[in-house]
Amino acid sequence: MGTPAWLYYLFGLLMLAVSGYSVTLLVFSVTGRHHFGRDVDIAHICMGVSMAGMFVARWAFGPSAAWEFIFAALLIWFVVRSLKSIQRFGLHKPHEAIHAAMSFAMLLMYLYPVGATSRVSGTMSMAMARGGAKLDPGLGFILAVTFFASAVFTLASPVKGVSHHGSHAFAYATTVAVGATGSADAWSGSPQHDSPHVGGLEGVVTTPWLEDASHVVMCFAMGFMLILML
Repeated sequence: MGTPAWLYYLFGLLMLAVSGYSVTLLVFSVTGRHHFGRDVDIAHICMGVSMAGMFVARWAFGPSAAWEFIFAALLIWFVVRSLKSIQRFGLHKPHEAIHAAMSFAMLLMYLYPVGATSRVSGTMSMAMARGGAKLDPGLGFILAVTFFASAVFTLASPVKGVSHHGSHAFAYATTVAVGATGSADAWSGSPQHDSPHVGGLEGVVTTPWLEDASHVVMCFAMGFMLILML
């Protein structure tokens, strides 16, 4: 028996919800006092909209080449950001690395869509299918496990919001504001430490655990998609 169609619609709706939430975060980031995580917001918007179209064919739009260009650009961006973070704060696990891996996975989904498409019986976007190449099962499995592990780690982490802002958000803010040299231990609290008086709707939307929740949902959906492609 194949996977029930309602499950694909559920994941598609979740992806649109994450995209909508990320749009709201981006708006508050631009108009308010939050300066970190804008690249993650943009990435989640693109990933959510794109994956919604993968899960439900009627929701897909745009040429595959355009999406491939977007995710290739995001991959390069997050790799460079990861390297800069390591250069500035020393050897550590930058949060940009997981977003680079997610961008890489999205690129693979467009380059090797056949395995996933053949299992969905018409629910997943058939417009993606092309050629006969298939994603290497080992690579797909490693990426899926990585995303599931990231989701679990994010849920278990005592510091919320790190998946979105990184553990050096306050250090970056200090460096930009006063030219100081941020240290890896300069910030150990909420990503909103640099703007503690946020209230109202913005305060609710930018709650660190809610930002983490969007990352967890994206990780599980992406891992599920990769499993389908094996």
